[in-house]
Amino acid sequence: MTASTDDLRYIRELAEAGQSAPLLGGRFLAWWGGLATLAYVGHYLIGIGTLGVGFEYIGYMWIAFMVLGLGGQFLMAATLGRSKPGAASTGNRVSSTVWMAAGMVLFAFFAGVVAKSIVQGGASDGFNWSIPLVLGVYGISQLVSGVMANNRALVLAGWTAIASVALAAFMVGKAELYLVAALAACLTVFVPGIAMIRNEPSEIV
Repeated sequence: MTASTDDLRYIRELAEAGQSAPLLGGRFLAWWGGLATLAYVGHYLIGIGTLGVGFEYIGYMWIAFMVLGLGGQFLMAATLGRSKPGAASTGNRVSSTVWMAAGMVLFAFFAGVVAKSIVQGGASDGFNWSIPLVLGVYGISQLVSGVMANNRALVLAGWTAIASVALAAFMVGKAELYLVAALAACLTVFVPGIAMIRNEPSEIV
């Protein structure tokens, strides 16, 4: 059976629409970006003594960050509608993969830093140097996702996060480093995540 011109045109339009399908990971970006923003601000406030609690609460806060973050991640992954249009698009598959790799890089880094801290009996300076690394990972992930999905806002967020790496590296050793991290996490992860949620298609089209 020979396809008509209209059939071929329809197939082409579907393929082109799939290439620019909206990304569906906005809820994950908003969740982790929001948590990271709050955690960095909390780290700063505890560090300068504003909250009137001991430095040990910094550790408690980051443990809570991981528990809440992973709990929310698993819950959202379980409830995300797989039937949403564009879920299988190249952009969504690439974005999912690059963020999974990003998460594994950060997990491996912090595992090493924690192990070193235990061995040497005190907090490793790697925790401070983690911030340029985290921002760099944000930048690469957002940039790749944005390019693959033709999303200029994500591309801008990616370049902004990459540019913030230089400022973060310069600020290592200063309390204000954590304010830089909070601002970068908010602008390059949380805000784009909210925008992506607003652009998500419904499950029924």
